[in-house]
Amino acid sequence: MSYQAIGRGSAANDGTGDDLRTGAGKLNANFTELYTKLGDGSSLTSDSFVTLTGTQTLTNKTLTAPTLNGTIGGTTAAMTITALTTEGISNASGELEITAANQVVEIQGGGSNSGAITLNCEQNSHGQKIIAQPHSAGVTNTLTLPAGGNQELVGTAATQTLTGKTLTSPTITGTGAIAGTFTGNITGNVTGNVTGTVDGVVGGNTPAAVTGTTITATQFVTTGTGSAMTLNTLTTTQRNALTAANGMIVYNSTTSKIEAYAGGAWVQLH
Repeated sequence: MSYQAIGRGSAANDGTGDDLRTGAGKLNANFTELYTKLGDGSSLTSDSFVTLTGTQTLTNKTLTAPTLNGTIGGTTAAMTITALTTEGISNASGELEITAANQVVEIQGGGSNSGAITLNCEQNSHGQKIIAQPHSAGVTNTLTLPAGGNQELVGTAATQTLTGKTLTSPTITGTGAIAGTFTGNITGNVTGNVTGTVDGVVGGNTPAAVTGTTITATQFVTTGTGSAMTLNTLTTTQRNALTAANGMIVYNSTTSKIEAYAGGAWVQLH
């Protein structure tokens, strides 16, 4: 109902105003609408009313498509949500959707705690926390999530299998093993023992001739009655490419002879 004003006339007792009954009716109708809007029709509510400038707490309120502007929660421009209903805050798909003007949602730290997000399991009995480095680390950087299909991040304590990765200047320590068939090039120095068969090009020669490295016979064959040693097979050109040292023994496939390096020269063994 629209507000009804009581007609007072142009002057006192000029006969143009509302009579007492009509004026009382308008007055009653106005108060009835107010009491119905702000109470139960006969009495006003005891609740407080929201004002533009007042500091008030709203309970059980639904905000439809709200826009929050300015500073919220003090000078840090932060909004604190202490409790949500079982439905939470969601979009049409049932997801929490936050649209920031600069596309950045910032979780601030405070006291002795860094900013963090905890992700719970489906029963909310376990949680995994994503947390920023402490202030003492002095770290400001960007972590970009990996491209591709569904996958897991690599953890320092997790047991995981890496596929299709390139390791640049790695340091491999411990008692691990490199198993299976390795195809590709190994550049640099190898210190230690290699158990198994090496096929391919080593130092530009086949099967084995590495500049600056002493090549020794390493392959043994054991039979039921004894064992034999298979020498490295080289051509004369490959043999000459070696940095030879006294005591080296090879099988020269060019001369079909077993040769040894002694006294600064290659000699044939008969």
